[in-house]
Order: sequence, then C-alpha cells, then structure tokens
Amino acid sequence: MSSGPTGAAGAQIAGLVATFAEKLKPLAGNAGKNFSQFQQYAKERMGNTSDITELPAEYRELEEKVDKIKALHENLLKVGRNYTLPHYDYQAPVKDTVYDFASTVQDRTLSLAATGAKAAGVQTNIGSAQGAKKEEVPPSLSHAFSRAAYASVEALGTQEPLGVALKKFSEVEQKVGNARLKQDAEATKKFVTPYSNSLNQTIGQAMKARKNVQSIRLTYDACRTKLKSAKPEHVEQARVEMEAAEDEFVAAVDDAMGKMKLVVESPEPLKALADLVNVQLQYYKEAYEALAEVSPEIDELQVTNEALLRHPTS
Repeated sequence: MSSGPTGAAGAQIAGLVATFAEKLKPLAGNAGKNFSQFQQYAKERMGNTSDITELPAEYRELEEKVDKIKALHENLLKVGRNYTLPHYDYQAPVKDTVYDFASTVQDRTLSLAATGAKAAGVQTNIGSAQGAKKEEVPPSLSHAFSRAAYASVEALGTQEPLGVALKKFSEVEQKVGNARLKQDAEATKKFVTPYSNSLNQTIGQAMKARKNVQSIRLTYDACRTKLKSAKPEHVEQARVEMEAAEDEFVAAVDDAMGKMKLVVESPEPLKALADLVNVQLQYYKEAYEALAEVSPEIDELQVTNEALLRHPTS
C-alpha cells in the first residue's frame, strides 16, 4: 500500500504548498477558488501542464521596466536614508559613547529615585545632584571640529597665531556644519520623501496589481482546464465559469498595465534626482565660499607664526 509522497517528491510538494500559501494570502476569502488556483499552480510548478495563458508582450515589457525602476528607488534610498540620520558623517569616540550611556543610566536612575521619594512624601535634593547635563553628540563632522577647536581656543587664548587660527577654524566649521544640516533637511524633503512615497504608493500599487493578475490568471487557466475535461452535461456551466474568469483576467491585466504605466511614465524619479543634485550643489557652494574666505587668513597666520618662532620677541 502506498503511504503517499516521500523523499524529494514530498519535499517538493511541501515547498509548493508553502510558496503558494504565501502568494495567495490576500485571497483567503474563497476556499473553492483558492483550491482550484492551488491545483493549477502545483501543476505548473511540477511541469504537468504547458497550457498556460501568456501575458501580452506589452505587459511583460512594462513588468521589466517597473522592476528596474523599483530597484532604482530601493538602491538610492539605501544611501539617501542617511540624510535622515543624526551625525551620519561623524562617529563619536568610544569614550564619549560610553560616557553618554553611563550618564543616561545615571539620569534615569536619579529620576526614578526622585519620583519615588516624592510619591512617599519625602523631600529630596537628588535632582540637584545630577550636575551639568551631558553634551550632545555633534550633529556633523564639521560641528565636531568646531567644538573641538573652540575648546582649545578657550584653553590657549587668542594672543598667539595658533589661538586666532583655531577660533577662525571653529567659526567656519560651524558655518559648514550648519550648511550640511540645511542640505540634509532639503534632501530629505525633495529626494528621500518623494522616492519613499513613489516606492510605497505608485510602485507598490503596481506590484500589488501584478500579484492580482497572477492569481486571477491561475483561476482562468484552471477554468479552461475544467472546461476541456468537462462531461457533456457540465460543459455549459464550465463555459460560463471560464468566460467569467476570462473577463476578470482581462480586467485585471488592464488595471495592472494602467498602474505600471503610471510608474514608467512618472517624471518624479528624474525630478527628485535633479533636486538632489541642486541641493548638494548649494551645500558645496556654501561650504566652498566659507572655507575660501578663511583659508587665506589662516595661511597668513601660519606664516606669521613661523616668523615668530624663528625670531621670538624678548
């Protein structure tokens, strides 16, 4: 007596069931329809049928174009999302990171202790023991340079060329850092957000419509197969079901093609890319102008400093 499929065949069938179930989750409302779809899907995957309705050439061309546009959005967003992250070009030193973590834990512990004491009606000065707040991580590499240079200015003073140069460097790095933050905000608004919206909405709707076409195509082909093998007394009913499935399939194909054309014909990807280039250009222009203004001054201070070192005043 046979005990059912075993070994590789059993594993293949199990895989088909799992894959098909995942593909047809949205269609769980109609068990009979889903079963016929499953049968058709299994036959196709097992190579037991070659009578598969072919989608129009234009449809397949649109699918290929949409896939490429979808990949474009995903690839650029993987990089562009950095504009939405804090201090993405500056990694805080490990010491600072550990201090930040320890300070956060201490702040929370003291806060909880103060809350508990207050609830118990006990006066406490725990809050005042926290001391000065920890410094935040600089939002950019330029801001980090500005902060580090300014700390040295306070220590060295501005009586010597080095102190003066550090002060100028701190100020210009602050300007460059602020320009970078403005770039990030503009890039997020004009590039990251439009690309995210396109991926989640226009492209997402096209992909959903394509999945719907595949599901309905399975039903249509299952109905065609049923009609071919129907007994004479069941032919008319099978024909009615097949024609209804055909109408549904044609409508689904038209709907998906319309949604895919919206993706392919959209001017948004290039517009957002052009906006990103302009945003970057503005940032680099502001950074260049700020640095170009201070660079000769720091060069002059460097020359003065070397002269003083060669001929120190008594």
